[in-house]
Amino acid sequence: MSVPFKSNPAEYDQSLLFPANVFDLLPNDHECYLYHDLFQQLDTTKLESHYSHKGQNAYHPKLIVSILIYAYSRGVFSSREIERRCNEDLSFMFIAQMNCPNFRVLSDFRKDNADFFHDCFKQTVLLAMILGLASLGHISLDGSKFKASSSKHKAMSYGRLKEKEQDTHKKLKH
Repeated sequence: MSVPFKSNPAEYDQSLLFPANVFDLLPNDHECYLYHDLFQQLDTTKLESHYSHKGQNAYHPKLIVSILIYAYSRGVFSSREIERRCNEDLSFMFIAQMNCPNFRVLSDFRKDNADFFHDCFKQTVLLAMILGLASLGHISLDGSKFKASSSKHKAMSYGRLKEKEQDTHKKLKH
């Protein structure tokens, strides 16, 4: 009697549980790739001259600006939330190059370099317009408030609604 070995101990055509590169989990047409390409074209030389060679190495201004602009485009404005997303969301991890600054660094950069940050934001919009990815249009929001014309006599409770429904069914049958 022979020992019952498995006929094929490994399945070579089986898909991997995790891809070799974690960013392969993102679709090939994910917008973070486009944003990354746009951010690589930003001119940050004006701000880079303000950094010193002394002390601890700083995050590159292009990296911080990229993270902030991408977060803003996703509707995330809180520095703490941006840091959380950089540690949990694959697209944010890609933009941050798996090297997200602390929320204080993001917040301080925003405060200390507001004019430069606005300039970089304008640069990204211009690049997107040149590439045909964005256009400037007119967006209007109306904040008008109107008093509703309903009364408690016309509003229906659930019981009254059921009665009305039965009456309607009776009328339709005749």
